[in-house]
Amino acid sequence: MVERYDLLMNIPLPKPFSAHSTRFQPREIVVAALALAIVELAWLVIDHTLRLYMGDSMMFVLSSTRLTGVASRSFLYGWTLYLIPVTSTPMTILCVQTFWSALSALGLFVFLRHAIGLRFLASLIPALLFAVEPAQVFLVRLLMAETYGLLAFVCTLLVLARYLHNGKLGWYLLACLGGLATASIRTSLLPVVIGLCTLAPIIHVFLRRAPAIAVRPPGWYIPAALAILLTCHVGYMHAYGWATKQPPGYLATTGMMRIGLVAPLIRAEDFAGTGVPGTVLDQVRRPLDDHWQRGNHIWMDDGLWRVLENNSHDPEMVARTITRRAMLRNPIGLLRINIETLAGYFDPHRSYWRMLDDIGVIAPSRDDIALVRTAMHWDPSGVNQLETPARRYFAASKWWLTACLFLLAPLALATLVIGWRTPNREQYVLLAMASLGLVASHLLFAHIISYRYLHPFPWFVLANLAVIIDGAWRHRQVPAPRPGRG
Repeated sequence: MVERYDLLMNIPLPKPFSAHSTRFQPREIVVAALALAIVELAWLVIDHTLRLYMGDSMMFVLSSTRLTGVASRSFLYGWTLYLIPVTSTPMTILCVQTFWSALSALGLFVFLRHAIGLRFLASLIPALLFAVEPAQVFLVRLLMAETYGLLAFVCTLLVLARYLHNGKLGWYLLACLGGLATASIRTSLLPVVIGLCTLAPIIHVFLRRAPAIAVRPPGWYIPAALAILLTCHVGYMHAYGWATKQPPGYLATTGMMRIGLVAPLIRAEDFAGTGVPGTVLDQVRRPLDDHWQRGNHIWMDDGLWRVLENNSHDPEMVARTITRRAMLRNPIGLLRINIETLAGYFDPHRSYWRMLDDIGVIAPSRDDIALVRTAMHWDPSGVNQLETPARRYFAASKWWLTACLFLLAPLALATLVIGWRTPNREQYVLLAMASLGLVASHLLFAHIISYRYLHPFPWFVLANLAVIIDGAWRHRQVPAPRPGRG
């Protein structure tokens, strides 16, 4: 019997990643990678048009050329563009983002095959379907951080799966760092990665059915793991705050962005002690009570953010204070307006105009075009009007992506039921919790309907469907009990 439980869990463990999988076979990875490469390269030949999205893409270009952070966007994506380098050609960026997309698809295969333990084809087919999924195909061709952020999230999930298999806190630390990378690329995924990293040690200690260790983890194990998580995030927040000359946080413009979430809930009393009178709300010409206008209160001249800029020397701190107070005072109100917003996916008028926005029909300004010409030696004029196969494919996917949003939670619950009695139950729980976390995060923090925001959902929908279908197939293979002899 093992007498001690080492901090890094350096105890011999069985080699298979899960109780169901065969030995790890590099040949399977090579076959899957080649199949995915063929699919991705075929799409690259079919459509090799790089696109821009309003001013967001320009912020990333600016960040990459100056190697500086952008207050309201991911600094990590911009810095990665600098390393590509972005000054090559649009095709270079397309090839790199295609490679990222292929890695995310390969991650789906690895997770299903070696974490969950599905059969080879049951793991490969969902990965191939993901590679040709409309949101992945189109957003690879958009100069935005979605493809990069999903890859970081998938890598974090795979590291967590490995941690749940062996319990080594070294793997847990790596997962926490991966979660930070994910959040720095796509802030919308921050609640999901924090939730998963919080639950992972608890899942490992209490939900394992086939123990890979000789003794139960000691009482200090979960506190030690959570201390690692807390140290990583607090350290990052302070480092980021120091670098941006803002209070500790994940985003320099946290207050400004939260206005786009809680504007209808802000009241005059929320301004107490900020140095700005509550009567400043009378200067806001755009309706505050209309939750469909939330995003416009950030970007439009008649919105709340512009009013704060005109009335305070530190509008960011005022925005952080009033939005925090509004959320704490009326969390149910926030949930209510977000649920009402979700109904917009079924509104033909709103969904039509939202999809037009997401496919990039808004033309870049003259200044934006000049910036791209200088930085990338590429003239994007007219690209917003150019119809290509990938854009038409994505534009036709409204109902598929809407189904992914609303079906993911029940699919995750089905995965939880199927995997509950399996030897590697913790891997099923990880997939289910990640899926439910995505849905919850979208419900709580998405201030508009947006098909771009649903970009990660198909990965998890296909993963859960593969588990459910494979579970049904396994159930049919179990021979029925023979009747007893009388």
